[in-house]
Amino acid sequence: MAGKTSNTEELLDKASPRGVMTPRQDGLTVSNVKFYNYDWNDAAAVSTCSHCFHSGSTDSGARTTHFNQIYYDSATVPRKIRYQAPLKAILHDEDGTLLGRGPDAFASYYYEHHN
Repeated sequence: MAGKTSNTEELLDKASPRGVMTPRQDGLTVSNVKFYNYDWNDAAAVSTCSHCFHSGSTDSGARTTHFNQIYYDSATVPRKIRYQAPLKAILHDEDGTLLGRGPDAFASYYYEHHN
């Protein structure tokens, strides 16, 4: 999944896109995805909180998204995960490729910023 290519638009230079944004429900599995070119502004390969941009959002509960067979191009993906308000999401790294901590690791905003 490419964040930016040489065939780009001027508006993209001002944006901060995300490759995958976690959903409003449990159970999505992101598998066999490669991320390239998320190296400008606040772009990130993965972002939490798909419902934060909707004015009618009242659901702010944590949802679990599962990941396996994830690849990041280390030269062009400095931000793997971008947490967004309400900062309640659980990312389950089934095989260690999302976080690099080994299989069955979990990430959450709270864990990442309080450990």
